[in-house]
Amino acid sequence: MLADGGLANDYWHRYFTPEETQEIVANTKHTHIISGSTPIFVRIYEQPHPAPTVVMAHGMLVYGLILARLQLPFFRAGFNVVQFDLPGLGMSGGPRGGCTTTDIFNAWRTAVDFAHARYGDPLFAMGVAEDGVTCYYVNANSPKIRALSIHTLFEYGDARGVYWVGGAMRVRMQATGLAVASAARPTISVKGTEGIPWEDVFGGPGDDEYIKILEDDPLALQKVELRMARSLIRKQPAPVPFEQCRTPVQLIASDENRIWPYDLVVENYNRLGGPKEFVRLHGRPQWESNREFHELYCDHVISWFQDNGAFTTVQPGPQGAAGAWAVRRYPG
Repeated sequence: MLADGGLANDYWHRYFTPEETQEIVANTKHTHIISGSTPIFVRIYEQPHPAPTVVMAHGMLVYGLILARLQLPFFRAGFNVVQFDLPGLGMSGGPRGGCTTTDIFNAWRTAVDFAHARYGDPLFAMGVAEDGVTCYYVNANSPKIRALSIHTLFEYGDARGVYWVGGAMRVRMQATGLAVASAARPTISVKGTEGIPWEDVFGGPGDDEYIKILEDDPLALQKVELRMARSLIRKQPAPVPFEQCRTPVQLIASDENRIWPYDLVVENYNRLGGPKEFVRLHGRPQWESNREFHELYCDHVISWFQDNGAFTTVQPGPQGAAGAWAVRRYPG
């Protein structure tokens, strides 16, 4: 990792326009919090007055700084934003590409505690990839969290949660192999691009170039240790079963998702027992790197958080065109 945590290196500018880069630099400050014995890098967008707060992490392939297009819309809408890098990823400490789900759960708890102590209520949380699942695992039924917004929902151990690996039999075989290999040599690593088909994650127009930039980014996922891969595939029931969740949950699902099947996400959404909202992103892949996708996505989340106690004065913009971003509401 770069000695300065990457901030003085301008590689990350390649993800943004000069205007966006200036906005990021002008409105962020940084700190570290300690999760167990691991320093966790935290990026903060802070309002000059009392405001609702959203806590967010990031998916495994990226890190927080290059998801600023997911953070800026909240700040513009009047939220404080507390964004943390996962252990061993981005600018956080820990073995590179070696964090486990337990490490991620602990980091979530530490970040939420930090945000709650600093800003109080109302506090919200969101996740757009694996961080959506870990967000639910940690924050469902938490008295500190008003509402969640997530982009996928499954239980660790469900073969469909690693759909890109293949069918259930192949997933079971890989899980067995990883269990044996990680027990013997947990820190052996494989190239980061070999574990997940990046082109299926970032499937928007122009994302081929985005993937090239990401692959060469010194702070992106360059390698995956066996213990990390094992933790993402082994059976781990949700601490709060979906049927027992009482925290309001918004689930935003891409119906052309080739990473987490749409039917899987809908099935688990239907199991949720509390107040909930379902948003279908018609014809969209798991993710896109362009600004339009991020801002439309955030419009949905901001509206949901406003419905659940976010006292912002700025309203989100129009939600898409031609019915592409249709919202279906379900009463609690």
